[in-house]
Amino acid sequence: MHTFSDGSTLSKEQLWNRDAAVSRLGGNEGLLNRIVDMFLAQIEQKRELLKQAVADMDLDAVRFNSHSMKGVAGDVGADAIRSKAATIELKAKQNNANELHEDMEELEALIKQTIQVMRA
Repeated sequence: MHTFSDGSTLSKEQLWNRDAAVSRLGGNEGLLNRIVDMFLAQIEQKRELLKQAVADMDLDAVRFNSHSMKGVAGDVGADAIRSKAATIELKAKQNNANELHEDMEELEALIKQTIQVMRA
């Protein structure tokens, strides 16, 4: 489970809403498995691109990369990643660089834990 700085935690279901993802795919487990495999193959590269954009304080790149991550996370039911990526995207759209480094650290922890849940 992911523990936030305020002490709250997320369950496995909050990290990966597998049931909702299967439902959106009409119950097609095979398709979900293929989408999960694609997600796992892409997420590390997307994380690196976003991390670099945050490090460079390139808000256009932050917005673009967080939007992309939000989309792939949403496709697979990785709700916690999708939510954090949406927060980062909104901050970039509003030219608000405050706390982006902290948001990125939290996103990286969510990615790590979501991957663990998906591979279990």
